[in-house]
Amino acid sequence: MPIRALSMTSVSAMLLLAACANDPQAETQIVGVTWVADSIGGGPALADSEVTLKFDPDGRSGGKAGCNAYGAGYKRNGDALTFEQALSTQMFCAPDALMAQEHTYLDLLREVTGLARAGDKLELRTESNKSIIFHAKP
Repeated sequence: MPIRALSMTSVSAMLLLAACANDPQAETQIVGVTWVADSIGGGPALADSEVTLKFDPDGRSGGKAGCNAYGAGYKRNGDALTFEQALSTQMFCAPDALMAQEHTYLDLLREVTGLARAGDKLELRTESNKSIIFHAKP
């Protein structure tokens, strides 16, 4: 391969990488990341709980709702996002606040209509201006 062709290939590869780095789709990518809730419905997530959400490329999502594992189908179109009814295990956990938070979280998931992502933060929004705010798990 001539040196000039190698240089053009290298330049092309650098331009492609730069374009991907500035791609708005990369900023809104949500699949393959484990998201951990910081705030649920306007209040902070309980310190001793872990509410997680992970999106699979096949339209399924799931995680831990604080106590129980759950799963739900989702549909995304740009910033629009909706979830199907979540199915979860049925364990009871103490304290009561943990179960209340779990119910609030799963109820809010059904109401989600959109999303916004900025860096390692993800916000799921409802039409009633309630939200769930997550950070990406390192």
